[in-house]
Amino acid sequence: MNAKEPICPVCHFGKLCQVKITHTEIFEGQLIVIPHVPALVCDVCGETIVDNQVLTRLSGLLGQDRMSGNTISHRPTRL
Repeated sequence: MNAKEPICPVCHFGKLCQVKITHTEIFEGQLIVIPHVPALVCDVCGETIVDNQVLTRLSGLLGQDRMSGNTISHRPTRL
């Protein structure tokens, strides 16, 4: 297997592919939508993983200590 396509930690079968997603977050009662966020998405089960560094940078833009966990479920948008 190619090192650039790790195995999914959830289904243990699919490959994690680098894609861009639209990340959504509720901040102070408002829906925040952030397009083109880099993530790894399983090609079998759809599990979506956003790197902690990316979440930290996004939370800094909103003035939060930290956004919700590093594993989120969104539909990827392939560019």
